[in-house]
Amino acid sequence: MTYKTWILKYSPAFLQKRLRDMYFAIKLMPGYVYDFVRFFTYAGLNKSRDDQIQRAARMTLYAHQVEKGLSLAAPRLGFGMTVIPTLLDDIARYMDDYGLDTTVMTALAALNSYVAFHHQLSHPVDHVAQRLDDIVQQYQLSTSAMQSWQGGVTKVNRQSLESARDNGFSTLFASRHSVRQFSGEAIPENNILRAVKLAQKTPSVCNRQSWRVHAFSKPADMAALLAIQGGGRGFAEHASVILVVTTELGSFLGVAERYQAWIDGGMFSMSLCLAFHDLGYGTCCLNWSKEPSADRAMRKVAPIPASEQIVMLIAVGTLPEEFTVACSYRPPVTDLLVMH
Repeated sequence: MTYKTWILKYSPAFLQKRLRDMYFAIKLMPGYVYDFVRFFTYAGLNKSRDDQIQRAARMTLYAHQVEKGLSLAAPRLGFGMTVIPTLLDDIARYMDDYGLDTTVMTALAALNSYVAFHHQLSHPVDHVAQRLDDIVQQYQLSTSAMQSWQGGVTKVNRQSLESARDNGFSTLFASRHSVRQFSGEAIPENNILRAVKLAQKTPSVCNRQSWRVHAFSKPADMAALLAIQGGGRGFAEHASVILVVTTELGSFLGVAERYQAWIDGGMFSMSLCLAFHDLGYGTCCLNWSKEPSADRAMRKVAPIPASEQIVMLIAVGTLPEEFTVACSYRPPVTDLLVMH
């Protein structure tokens, strides 16, 4: 008789459960240690000043903060001074070490849009404009070529999005943007149901469909959620509804599935954004890469079961006739695709 057979035959049920808990706890530890070592070794936690990939990621992060600010309905004049000086320094040092590449081009395009926006409103940002001119002169950049670089923001109108929905999936997909300007009308509950129903076609591990959607439309509830999330200031409060996408952890049965909640939940969230886009609404994903304290705070203000993993928040709203969106650069597909 094996130990397992003996335990199952002679030990009480509560002890069997405790032993299984201990078994899976021990099984989980090597996986989390392995993940910890890989993330600590390769992530840009403390290496963003001496590694090209991580330095590029930081420039992209700061450039997107500039784009995000410009894509608001009423950008605050002179915004971004906590990151723009660092971004300019990073651009110069990066070009000294690696030369001009698409990361630098995107960041410079975003800063050019920043300067143009302020000049249009006769608000001086000469310190930024001068640093940009210095970089252009020092590295002999072509002004005409810079005007064609992708970055900053662009105007979109609702009519063009309606036309895109009639021209097939690829056109629909390409026309979706993260929207940070909403007109503020209510979204009928039936349309929220339609979007969630469409998103249910998302594939999931072994078809377990672990996702859940918590929809909040009362201003006080939305404000409480957004205060904890922290990344939607200046626009998300004008959304019609804030969605909290979660996944039920009880759906995952093996130690190898320790991250499947985020995989399935992330795929479902993208489907949900496309579904709302198809119905004529705008969405903006709100990041939930948070410390445990934020997770606990969210559960105090929102009735989210402890067994559900919060994946992200999504701001959903009605669209004005014309609005501004970030036009972040997308690299050539050959930069992403590795054929083996």
